[in-house]
Amino acid sequence: MAASDDKPSLLMGTIVPLLVLSVLAGGGGALIGMQIVSALRAGPAPAKAEAVAPSAVTQTVKELAPIVTNLSYPDGSWVRLQTAMVYDKTEVPQADVMAARIGQDILAFVKTLTMAQLQGATGLQSLREDLNERAVLRSDGHVRELMIEMLVVQ
Repeated sequence: MAASDDKPSLLMGTIVPLLVLSVLAGGGGALIGMQIVSALRAGPAPAKAEAVAPSAVTQTVKELAPIVTNLSYPDGSWVRLQTAMVYDKTEVPQADVMAARIGQDILAFVKTLTMAQLQGATGLQSLREDLNERAVLRSDGHVRELMIEMLVVQ
């Protein structure tokens, strides 16, 4: 008789906690779901959209002339680099002159590179950082970023 008395208490001892935990988990999931839906219906805050709009209007992208030159090592290796600069058009009255100066500086820099310096993701990241630094220095801080549009190494 003891075996039949233990079976219902064991069954109740397992099922009741599982049911309580299931109800709690379902209620918590429903509460989080309602918060997500209400946040999606509210949409983004308009103050953030207004703050971004004025700065985006004044920035301009200007493509620089493509650079085709040989690398310093190995002999016979060539590189073609096409870039564009992002600058604030209200601060720079002569963007063409600035673009020409930056292009000459990039040409002189690329001629000193080797094939090993351009290999892999680390080489590309290093080139990007070096070109950005040179563009900012050459433009007296007017260039926000120098983007690499195309890089072909042969």
